[in-house]
Amino acid sequence: MNLRGLKRLAAVTCLLAVLSGCTFFSDPVSQMKSPRLSEDKATLMAAISSLTPLPSALLRPVNDDDSLIFTEDLNKDGVMETLVFYETPGEAVQIHGMILEKQGEAWVKKLVFDGDGTVLESVNLRDLTGDGHLDIIVGYSRGEEKGLVVYSYSSGALEEILRLPYTEYIIDDLNDDGQLDITVVYFKRNEFATVTTYQYSGEFKILDKLDDLDPYFNNYYNIVSGKVAENKEGIILDAAVDSHSAYSYMVVMENNKLRVAVPGDARTYKDRRINSEDIDGDGIIEIGLLEMPKGWEYFDPETIPYFNAYYKWDGKNGLAFSALQYRDPADRFVIKFPAEWHGNVTVDTKSVQDKSLKFIMSDTGETVAEVAFFSPTDWERSKSEGWELLGRGADKFIGYRGKLEQSINGGSSNKITAPIERKGIDE
Repeated sequence: MNLRGLKRLAAVTCLLAVLSGCTFFSDPVSQMKSPRLSEDKATLMAAISSLTPLPSALLRPVNDDDSLIFTEDLNKDGVMETLVFYETPGEAVQIHGMILEKQGEAWVKKLVFDGDGTVLESVNLRDLTGDGHLDIIVGYSRGEEKGLVVYSYSSGALEEILRLPYTEYIIDDLNDDGQLDITVVYFKRNEFATVTTYQYSGEFKILDKLDDLDPYFNNYYNIVSGKVAENKEGIILDAAVDSHSAYSYMVVMENNKLRVAVPGDARTYKDRRINSEDIDGDGIIEIGLLEMPKGWEYFDPETIPYFNAYYKWDGKNGLAFSALQYRDPADRFVIKFPAEWHGNVTVDTKSVQDKSLKFIMSDTGETVAEVAFFSPTDWERSKSEGWELLGRGADKFIGYRGKLEQSINGGSSNKITAPIERKGIDE
């Protein structure tokens, strides 16, 4: 076997190893028996390897930890297509996309197209045009500039139907009309911050645009979309003011008009970045805020063990409390408190960050949870005093004891059940 053949064989072997845990086939193929699936995967890998130039490497989108290869029936004609992207370093055009089609037992190259950038940011396959076919939505970047391109694939041909600069994009149905729309967030520090929603009707048209948003912050560190209230879709944007502080605001669409439902003002300002997310698992996204424990009002802010409190939009112009946590600033552990304790549970003012924390009920003074940091020597002694391992730092053991227990422990208990997340434990 010549050198090129050996390289191809090595590439196929590597691809099989990388993708052995990935689910990149849609339903028709995934229903095959296991031996047939393995054979078909090997055939696909061999085809990709033989059709990509040397030297090149397959690209995984930055926003996706799993997908390297996308296999779907793009134009819903009963024939499967596979989409891959690969990189050719050193060339004028560095990113290329390739579409293969399943013909009998073989995979045949249908077309190759040039990408627009040096980094593959994202790949989504969604029906944005409403014709029942899957469109290809790709984010590219070159340095700090990012570009969004939407392609339509039909009858072996690829058509570019939208091209826009962007900071982030969201595919949703914000106006609740049954057709997907795409909302583009575009930001340049101290210059502009816009949110624009597009929908396809013969071509992409602007449904509405917000172009008077405050651009005077560092960057968006988190953007999420989904349900923000019962039967209401929206977008929450978490903006970093500087290296620590942040605020959040929420955008919804009503009667095809975008509006800021929760502004980025003092109500959502926090001295530490907190991601907005569905913290309680009910399908509705919450905004995270920092809350000072009772009794700490006159302490140095740098020493205060803040709670993370999460709030839902009330559907009007306010926020309603949802969940309470203590999240270690170094992200080594999280303690989740029952929602009904909000406003009553606090931290003993004798507590010291990275030494010892005592969580108490402010009305009774009862201790409900304790966290302490131990040297390796002290930790061995502390285990006989009821301490459980919660986390581990570079030279410290983090111990926990109290009335809150890990939800994963199971079994019967008289303790109040609330999850405790242990992070970074190296048993």
